[in-house]
Amino acid sequence: MIVRCLDGVAKKSLLKEDRIMTINIHPNEEIAVAVGTKAPDFTLQDIDHKSYQLSDALQSGPVVLVFYRGDWCAWCQLQTAKLAQSYDKFVDAGVSLWAISPQQQRINKQFGEKRQIPYPILADEDLSVIKDWGLLHELNPDQENIPYPTTYIINEDGSVHWRHLGSLPEDRPTTEEILNALP
Repeated sequence: MIVRCLDGVAKKSLLKEDRIMTINIHPNEEIAVAVGTKAPDFTLQDIDHKSYQLSDALQSGPVVLVFYRGDWCAWCQLQTAKLAQSYDKFVDAGVSLWAISPQQQRINKQFGEKRQIPYPILADEDLSVIKDWGLLHELNPDQENIPYPTTYIINEDGSVHWRHLGSLPEDRPTTEEILNALP
């Protein structure tokens, strides 16, 4: 096995039957909360300063968590808009949908109102949840740190049912992929 790093993404090359297979390895693969493990509990506030606690929400059904980079990110804008268009499908499935952003509440509020986001946008301004979940993308010292674009589905028992851990800004699951992965 050969491990190499190209453009900041580690790659593992495996020699199999005289062919080299290359597999991308996410930089946070080893520290991000994994499928089958217990999801770390947290409490964050939405744009109206209402508190949301993961363990409380799980009493009513599964929760989909979408960690996004910020309102300035075109891929984040697209993903949140697509999820908003399909929000009723999540409600009909008995699933809570939450977005988690490292931005200030005031920015999240503007973003949510402008884009008419019907689900909670939770602020993780100190990055504590993002760090606990192993999703911190540490940029150079002149930039703010942000999460990797990641989506989780959490079962009612608190275990991680499904995860899409994105490496690049555009590396996100479609709404259909998320809906199809629901328990």
